[in-house]
Amino acid sequence: MRSVIAAISMLAATGTTFAAPDIELGRYLSNECLTCHRSATATSTIPNIFGMTENTFADVIKAYRDKRLGNAVMQGIAERLKDDEIEALAAYFSRTTRP
Repeated sequence: MRSVIAAISMLAATGTTFAAPDIELGRYLSNECLTCHRSATATSTIPNIFGMTENTFADVIKAYRDKRLGNAVMQGIAERLKDDEIEALAAYFSRTTRP
């Protein structure tokens, strides 16, 4: 715990700030995701991304973007996303239930 407090104090002293992900940007960007993932079920090949943790969502999308996970559709979508857009989508889907 002390090391976390020390790290935060050091970052604060250097003027480093942490920007929260832009959930509204995530909502805007989510339309393309919803095209397929809205219909996801427990038995479908399309996974349910609603309520997925931010870290898991971001890790998976970055793995598609970096072609560490194979799916041509997801790779094509993910390769257009910047890190801040992935973080925004992750924040949005972690707080969203199926529409």
